[in-house]
Amino acid sequence: MKQYAWFMALVCCSAIASSAAWANTPAERVSETLDAMQAAVLSGDSGAFMAQIDIDDPKFATEQRAWIADLSRNPVSAFRIEPLEELITGITGRAGMMHIRFHWTLKEDQIERSIEFNALFSPMSDEPDGPWLFSGRGWEIKLDSGTGLRVLADRKHKELAASVLDVVPGIQRSIEKELKLTLSSPLTIKIYPTVQELQYSIAPGYINMLSGWNEPEESIKILGRDSVSAERISSLLAHEIGHAVSFEFGPEIIDAPWWSLEGISELVADEYRAASAESREISIAKQVARGDRRSWEQLSDFKGEAVNHSMYVYSQGWSMVRHITQRFGKRARNDWFSAMGHGASVQEATQKVLKVSFDDLDRQWESEMILIAEQAEETP
Repeated sequence: MKQYAWFMALVCCSAIASSAAWANTPAERVSETLDAMQAAVLSGDSGAFMAQIDIDDPKFATEQRAWIADLSRNPVSAFRIEPLEELITGITGRAGMMHIRFHWTLKEDQIERSIEFNALFSPMSDEPDGPWLFSGRGWEIKLDSGTGLRVLADRKHKELAASVLDVVPGIQRSIEKELKLTLSSPLTIKIYPTVQELQYSIAPGYINMLSGWNEPEESIKILGRDSVSAERISSLLAHEIGHAVSFEFGPEIIDAPWWSLEGISELVADEYRAASAESREISIAKQVARGDRRSWEQLSDFKGEAVNHSMYVYSQGWSMVRHITQRFGKRARNDWFSAMGHGASVQEATQKVLKVSFDDLDRQWESEMILIAEQAEETP
């Protein structure tokens, strides 16, 4: 009887040890990470969310901070992470990969949405039972220029990724020369296979259609196109690189009016467009001449009313920045942006650098647009 009791005790101890070992497996740790991420999103706890994020890549860390911060403006009523496959380890260094699906519903519209992709998870330390962290999308294509430029894509956009790696350095040099600025860190360009995944990478609440994205200290994100080379989307690349370079105007440049930020990015992309700047200017001038314009205040706040006038943000912004460039010169234009990058309002920067009030600048611009429209009507 004593022998049987000893045997049963040994069996129980072995079962407990086996259970403890299972609890410490990477799969179990990743499951805990997903549960914690899910709970953090539902509670809007940014600290708890970021505690589950691998911050070794500073651009990815910045993107994830922006992702969770957006929930304060666009909260979700439901959020769930669904593992679709078992965790696979040993593919990429110490990281593990799992195919997962994200489900969410915005309080604003109560529409159920979902996307899925291969996600990477990395151990936080060498401790065998330590936590694993979310490292983002598992990119199938990872290209490096050798100078720090990275291009990440899925397998079907392999050729586009190689083309992007080839053309981006030249575009970057051209824009840096135009703005008299140098990027403080190498570019990372991510090519997303669907617009839904591109939107979700920004925030669950970002539902506007787009083909590119960039914010300070983040990656450049673009929508992949089938059977398209980088040359065909060079204007898109130039626009987003224009954002990245123009953010070097100063630590507060992101607070400059939205129309001015889009305006300068549109301007530096002009040489990569098939259509001429002159034809675009005439089109905008005709709109302004017939009273089809928006006030600059309406186009200033990216997170406010300006979202309802995005077409004018780009067109009027480009037109005004082009007007400033032609009337006052590139150096004055760059100084104008630099002033805003160091805390000046657009009114203060205009008075200080261009030596006119912003109201007068607006009147000058509008008068020029009307004149261009009239001249275009007179030209046979």
